[in-house]
Amino acid sequence: MKGLRRMATPLVLSIFLLLPAISEGQYGQRCEVIPKDPYIEFGSNIKIKFKKTCNKTISDSYGKIYWTINNKSIDESCYETNTSFAAVTIYNLSLPKAIVQCHSHLTQQVLGGTIIQTYWKPRNISCVTYISQQDFTCHWEHKIKPTSKITYTVYRKWDAWESDHCSSGSMSCTFNKSLPMLSKLNYITVRAESTVWETISDTLELDPWDTVKIDPPKNVRVVPLPAHLRVEWERPGGTDFLNQVIHCQVKYAKHVMDTSMNTMAKTASVTSVEVEPCTNHTVSVRCALDKAPWSEWSRQVTVLSSLNVSTVQLDLWRKMDAPDNTGTRTVHLMWKSISPACKAIDGYRLTYMADEKHIPDRHLDTVVDKASITVDQRPYRVTLAAYRGDTTFSEQSIYVPAVGQSLPQVRGTQASAHDGDIQVSWAVPPLYPVHGYIIDWTTDGDTYTWLQSQDTHITLTGLQPFKLYNITVTPLYDDKTGLEKVIQICSVQRAPGNISSVDVHVQDKSAQVNWTAVPQSQCSGDVVNYTVFYKTETQPELNVTVNSWKQGVTLEPLQPDTRYSVHVMASAVTGATNSSVIHFTTSRYSRTFIIMSCVFGGFGVIIILVTGLFCVIQWKRFKEKIVPNPGLSSLEFWSSQDCHKIQPFNNPSELETFCEMIYPCEVNTIMDDIMGSTSTEDEDIQDMGKETVCDQTERWSSGFGSRTFCDSQPREESSNLGLAPTRLPLLAQQDGEINLLESTTSEDSSSEPSDLQASESCPVNPYRLQTPGECPVRLGLGGGEATSGATEESRSLLDTQQHSSTAPLTAYVTLDTFEHRVRESKRT
Repeated sequence: MKGLRRMATPLVLSIFLLLPAISEGQYGQRCEVIPKDPYIEFGSNIKIKFKKTCNKTISDSYGKIYWTINNKSIDESCYETNTSFAAVTIYNLSLPKAIVQCHSHLTQQVLGGTIIQTYWKPRNISCVTYISQQDFTCHWEHKIKPTSKITYTVYRKWDAWESDHCSSGSMSCTFNKSLPMLSKLNYITVRAESTVWETISDTLELDPWDTVKIDPPKNVRVVPLPAHLRVEWERPGGTDFLNQVIHCQVKYAKHVMDTSMNTMAKTASVTSVEVEPCTNHTVSVRCALDKAPWSEWSRQVTVLSSLNVSTVQLDLWRKMDAPDNTGTRTVHLMWKSISPACKAIDGYRLTYMADEKHIPDRHLDTVVDKASITVDQRPYRVTLAAYRGDTTFSEQSIYVPAVGQSLPQVRGTQASAHDGDIQVSWAVPPLYPVHGYIIDWTTDGDTYTWLQSQDTHITLTGLQPFKLYNITVTPLYDDKTGLEKVIQICSVQRAPGNISSVDVHVQDKSAQVNWTAVPQSQCSGDVVNYTVFYKTETQPELNVTVNSWKQGVTLEPLQPDTRYSVHVMASAVTGATNSSVIHFTTSRYSRTFIIMSCVFGGFGVIIILVTGLFCVIQWKRFKEKIVPNPGLSSLEFWSSQDCHKIQPFNNPSELETFCEMIYPCEVNTIMDDIMGSTSTEDEDIQDMGKETVCDQTERWSSGFGSRTFCDSQPREESSNLGLAPTRLPLLAQQDGEINLLESTTSEDSSSEPSDLQASESCPVNPYRLQTPGECPVRLGLGGGEATSGATEESRSLLDTQQHSSTAPLTAYVTLDTFEHRVRESKRT
């Protein structure tokens, strides 16, 4: 393992040594560019050289190279070339950083390059001499990178052999406790030095007196005068600069006044221009020597300007309420009060009179600038005056016209708003010498602003946006006022109000969008139209525009079972507002489809229920219907001729497949044994629950009107079957089958003729084994009375047969429905 490591180490070193050679052989040898990455002064010139002999290809292609600076070609007029070098001169380099490269025309290969960075000299040097602190400080400007670390040295020289210096890491340096020679010129130079470059500023020549910064003035005093201020201060520096002219500035109320102090002047004063009365003003002063820097501002002095009460205009005005039924009305007076801070007056005196009748004066406090009086329908003259002691100032009166008095009024009043200002214009009233107009405006009816104008137009500024202004124009003539003209306008109108309610009624391929109309509000633009925007999550937005009087629109066609977003925009000339976005999903099926499906589905359910109910009823009837028992059938006596007349079926082939319902027999015996059977035998017959298939078939065919027929043989043949008429056999039930019990007097059943046995389709028939003289008889299935009556009748008939004739009568046993038997039993 160690041997492998020793072998791998020389191999890796060989690869690294060969890579430069391979690269150099592939791309050609890169030659050095001189100078490499220089630093030069901003705006200076530099020559860049490239040694051609280091690359044989470049040497052979004489002159086939070009230069670029920051990937832009340099003009060929700046090129220099010979057999050994290619050079380029860059003039007035005004870039903080420049990349200069040399390229081959033949291969477009970069042969070499350099990065040039520039620096600035320190400039705009200024120095200040602080006399009171005995310091000399210089400042300058220098454009450098914020991260650069520069060391500055300031050299001060005032003679060929006298100089000093100071060092700093910032762009200012102070010579502490070292004042310059004020009598000699000073020469200032700043040297800047970094780790890679060094530069020296231009030399500044200055007069030391031009650098002296004196202290600010002291003992500044301000005396308030009527509408003016008088400012006084002492000469800064005391007696040090008596032979110097000092220039000063006075600052007050956003004004600056310039003044000068002559030589030998120890104090100075200045009177300000007119200032706003009864206002606090802050005053300060600063001074400087000729051509020297200004001193700092002095300590601020605040003073309240005085007021010339005699020149104050109260600008009295009034607004009148509508009179009541008696003509009484309220007049609201307003004026521009004098600031209480002035303490120039003691208050206001209000006087009003009608028809030369003086009403007692009202005294108002200085802080009041409005009052209300109640007058009747007569005209009044209202007077307001400011007073101090017994002296009255600024007396002013206003006329209140009588109710219904005919007075002039301006015409053609118009108002328009633009950029928050309102322009109002009107026409002069005819036939009256109008000498002015009062224009007042308000937004709430309580606070008014008013002014007087001689023109027939005015622009109101400084108004509140989105406010409705009531503007009144009242003409003035002689010593009275005319009728006012009112106009309303908004300074700025906003977009329409918000759409508060949006409802969407969705179907499968359409949606009805309804919204509440935007109510008209103050300073809101009238709605011009509504636009409904809707879109899906993947498709572009669509829109529908309707007129302003519509509050609904149907969007169609839409995609079923798709999510949509919708919002409504109300547009006006002043702008537009949007409602909140509502999301809805269209139905998968249409309303008609759902209704029809419900209707047909309901009909289907009803049909199924009716069908099921019908089947249940039929099944219940079937279960409740009583199956007739042959053992409980009735007996009737027919002649042989009547039997041949009964033919219930027309198809003879059915005679061989179904059990007959009428069986002939000879009746020549007494039926006492039959009719006297016990109740036990009846219960045995009635309780037969298990039947064979053929027994059920015979019962159904005999009890419910199935196909039945009389025996096809004639009555005479039936009476001569050779059966021994002794006694009737009895029925018995054993193991769920009906068996025929032989009587003690009956013959063997084998004696029945073969044709009769062959004609039977059922294996068990109680009547096939009966002889003409042996017929078990049961009259009816309904009860004992019918059975008893039939038995007596049968016995009498049998007795008559035996005693009156030797010829036997033919009898037939008939099975009928339960109702038929009941009717026959009742009839019997």
